[in-house]
Amino acid sequence: MTADAGSTLALPEEARRALVRELHLALLSEVGARSVCDHLRRSVRDPALDAVLARVNEEGAEVVLEVQALLRALGAQAWRTSLRRRVLARLLASTARLAGPRPVLRIAQDASAKVARWYLQYAWFLAGHGALEQARTCQRLAATKRLHADSLGAFLHRA
Repeated sequence: MTADAGSTLALPEEARRALVRELHLALLSEVGARSVCDHLRRSVRDPALDAVLARVNEEGAEVVLEVQALLRALGAQAWRTSLRRRVLARLLASTARLAGPRPVLRIAQDASAKVARWYLQYAWFLAGHGALEQARTCQRLAATKRLHADSLGAFLHRA
């Protein structure tokens, strides 16, 4: 995204506030997803799954930066992290040591698919308000999250 950090999209105020709330939820989800993938990598033995988790985590860092940039373009403060999400993600990932990675992978896959749908909704909303560059950013984010969901889903039968 190339919007300046200080620029504000021209949206009606109520719409801007609603989108900011939604993007903050997406950002929290991204922080949790990165943490789950990072912690889950420590308990998996499958090198292919480890590589997928590493890629999802790395791409997740880029997604976080793009969502933060979108929030700044909307004139909102972009959170850097969430201690609560990181702690909950660590607890979730630690269950993989007891129950195996499959339940955690299923949750991560479902979450990625859900967030992908959110980003598509944001893209439609932004395009409808003439914010085409930001809409394209949300489309890219949706595609990335859909790929994450599909990649994680490929390992459900193996885990």
